Amino acid sequence: MSTIVRFSRFLTMLLLLATVSVCRAQKSDRTYLGPGNWFVGIDVGTGLSLAENVIHDNFYKTRLPSGSIQIGRTLTPKWNLRLSAGVSSQLGHPPAAARRYLPDMFTPYQFALGVGTFDIMLNIANCFRKYDSRNWYDCYLVVGGGELYRFYVDDKVDEWYEDIYVVDRSKEWYWTAKIGHESAWHIMRECDLTFELDFHVTDNAYNGVNGGAQKIDFFVTAKLGIVYYISNGQHRQRFANPRKYHRYWTELD
Repeated sequence: MSTIVRFSRFLTMLLLLATVSVCRAQKSDRTYLGPGNWFVGIDVGTGLSLAENVIHDNFYKTRLPSGSIQIGRTLTPKWNLRLSAGVSSQLGHPPAAARRYLPDMFTPYQFALGVGTFDIMLNIANCFRKYDSRNWYDCYLVVGGGELYRFYVDDKVDEWYEDIYVVDRSKEWYWTAKIGHESAWHIMRECDLTFELDFHVTDNAYNGVNGGAQKIDFFVTAKLGIVYYISNGQHRQRFANPRKYHRYWTELD
């Protein structure tokens, strides 16, 4: 089964789950009235290229640091919007044949990306349970899209034989789309500890190599982070109990 088919089935399954989740929402669910919160966040972790030839490398030797900053807004207990901007360092992988015959020359090379996306976040937990401002855990389906900017490629690729393997070192922009999952633990009334795993789709040439008939490539990022919810005009953080803190956030039993 091809990677594209597996990804399509995975995406279909998640979107179906999100649709069922929304349909299950009951009128008796607790809800709130009043404006939502702005939030800011930062996270760090690792990025893994799934481009051509990656299967020939040890998984633990293919990961490099990634990180991002975010700003977003909670619209309802179920929906958030977010802008995310960050950097992802990854490894490119020369073909197995080149590394077999010239192992000292054709070694994995580093490249780095700037990644900017606009994300829609569906709170899956609040689609299945009654909303309560005192809940300690949320999980989100994240769907987003935006741009990649390849701003660095290891200069050692200039020494490689061009008739064997060519890597483009120019700075280029590419499109990207992603689907992922974020878990959020409410460690304080205004603060979350988060873990986010994202599966990105992009142009085949994003790693400097436009090889094969496949038009797209993939990479994965996994990051731990902190999100801070800023008090809104009614002096409310997201996890303040509305019956205790402010009349504009009304919780219905």
